[in-house]
Amino acid sequence: MSLSRTLQRSRPLQSLSVVFIFIIIYAIFYTDWFSIFFPSSTYTPEEINSLFQNKESHIVTLKKEELTAQAVQKPYLDDSKFHVKNWDLRGNTLVRNDEFIRLTANSPHQASNMFSRWPIHAESFEMELTFHIHNQKAKHNLVGDGLAIWFLDKPSDIGDVFGIQNRFNGLGIMLDTYKNGKRGQFPYVNLMLGDGHTAYSKITDGYETRLAGCIAKQLLNPEAGETKMRLVYLKSGYLSLDFNYYGRHEEWQNCVTLTDVKLPVTKYLGFSAETGQLVENVDIIENRIYALFSPDGTFVESIDELQELIREQNEYESEISAAADIVKQEEEAKTNKGNGGGNRVLKKKLSSQKRRSLKRLEKAEKRIKQRERELRLKKYGHEDINFFTYWLGKVLAIIKYVFYLSVVVVMAWFVWIVIRVQRQKHKQKTTGLLD
Repeated sequence: MSLSRTLQRSRPLQSLSVVFIFIIIYAIFYTDWFSIFFPSSTYTPEEINSLFQNKESHIVTLKKEELTAQAVQKPYLDDSKFHVKNWDLRGNTLVRNDEFIRLTANSPHQASNMFSRWPIHAESFEMELTFHIHNQKAKHNLVGDGLAIWFLDKPSDIGDVFGIQNRFNGLGIMLDTYKNGKRGQFPYVNLMLGDGHTAYSKITDGYETRLAGCIAKQLLNPEAGETKMRLVYLKSGYLSLDFNYYGRHEEWQNCVTLTDVKLPVTKYLGFSAETGQLVENVDIIENRIYALFSPDGTFVESIDELQELIREQNEYESEISAAADIVKQEEEAKTNKGNGGGNRVLKKKLSSQKRRSLKRLEKAEKRIKQRERELRLKKYGHEDINFFTYWLGKVLAIIKYVFYLSVVVVMAWFVWIVIRVQRQKHKQKTTGLLD
């Protein structure tokens, strides 16, 4: 009996076939099934950021130094002064010494911010923030404005942009939980690089000044009771932002990765929040931040330098392994050769893994830059234009057209004067003949 006839007559087989087809469709469209059978040849942004955090020390190791002046840790209060150590708090903040620093509570019309007293002196750094945005009683997820993270040229007083003053100079990362405008899905993570003059528009949720962003629906009322945000910044302009929504170990999801972001030379770290008529709790739980150095003591410059460090450390370890193999060659011959061979196989495996890592990093950097070019092409019409050059071009174009219009007006005015003079001369000649 053929398979098709068996299938037609057997209802259990038909049901199993339908289930199997649905599983295949789900696997194709909703899981990363391809990578299971064909591992990616490039690093993802999440993997690159883990390298910068020294979480893949068998591939590369960086020198890190904690910046305690920008850290937030329990207990928060200084025992001698009863202030949060190294931080200035403004507005409606509430400190529970061993639990959280609450920027806004379930009360309307609140605004708070906290800025570090000392600027970040590191040119390259990585930061991991733990926070909690929640309001279990909210209907239809109608809650307050959200939480913002700032890297500004100076601390800000209380204002109406997530609890700070508008027209800021520096980077704002706004975890926006309330939709004011008509565009997009919320919660939304919106990045804006302020120049000190351009205003953020609350009416449009900052759409016009958006540098980049991502949808982050899991920010509100997370199952784990907290959310983690990871940020990596390098002096070359590399900026990458990940979130861990579910509290699972190292389960990061990349939000944005950019390569041309320039923070102010003097930059103060800050957190802020605001509520209007709608409310939510915004809690800061912990913040850890580390300066990133190369082994020679200079700040890590870029992904290219990370690639070079992998090469150097790979070569160094290969030389050490080769020297050790020569020294121990006679001993290994006398002892268990199986163990010695196993060690050599392990070293070769690690060396091969590092070479593959270099190739993946190179491909990942190309992919990030290509993605940025496509984003700029879609938003600004040209792949080499960013937000500031776009608006600078607009301003210059307006100035150019105003100049051309002015020239036309002046020329028309001169022509009109010449015509008027000629008419007057003609009238004078005509009057002379009549006389």
